[in-house]
Amino acid sequence: MPKHKAPATALGPPGALAMPDWRAGGELTAGELRLEQKYELQRLRRHLRLVHGWGAVCGLNVVPAGRGWELFVCPGYGIGPCGDEIVVPRRYRFNLADYLWTRPVGAQNRRVWIAVESAEEPTAYEAAPGEECGCGCSGSGDKTSRLSDTFQIVTLWTPPLSYRDGFDLCSGATPRCPPCPDNCALPLASVVLPLLNEPILASAIDNLEY
Repeated sequence: MPKHKAPATALGPPGALAMPDWRAGGELTAGELRLEQKYELQRLRRHLRLVHGWGAVCGLNVVPAGRGWELFVCPGYGIGPCGDEIVVPRRYRFNLADYLWTRPVGAQNRRVWIAVESAEEPTAYEAAPGEECGCGCSGSGDKTSRLSDTFQIVTLWTPPLSYRDGFDLCSGATPRCPPCPDNCALPLASVVLPLLNEPILASAIDNLEY
């Protein structure tokens, strides 16, 4: 085995993905396993985004929760603009007032877009040995050993990008590839903000159609 490995760069056309070249006697490292995971995940994202397109597949409506600025995201499934699967397994409650700090400074617009984004959260930990400092004060902490898929709410203060550009399926032409957005959040609905002491009504919510 050589002492120094060549960098894991992808050969081929622009956009080609790198993957480990597993061989008998080769090194099985965390970095190589992460590269394998990244390769498989990026291929799935590319397939979902370019073959199936992105948007809400089912559910994911935004509705009032019946109190103040609290809203529900209904259970559902969608594909994010970057090709991520987004699953909301049960009704999710959140308070839109908690996201007002994300509004750009000086912005006066009263319309905000509610979006969901794929995320990961730790679900299991394992002990991590602490560094010995010679004083006997070092202890062992925990580090993440398992992750699970989840989602997070994102607020957008400008109209989000839509990949549906009115392409005519009967034109005989090939549709263009969907453009990559500035972020990977899937827009679900727009909300016209009332005054802070007034509740958000169903009439203020416009669920997007995909």
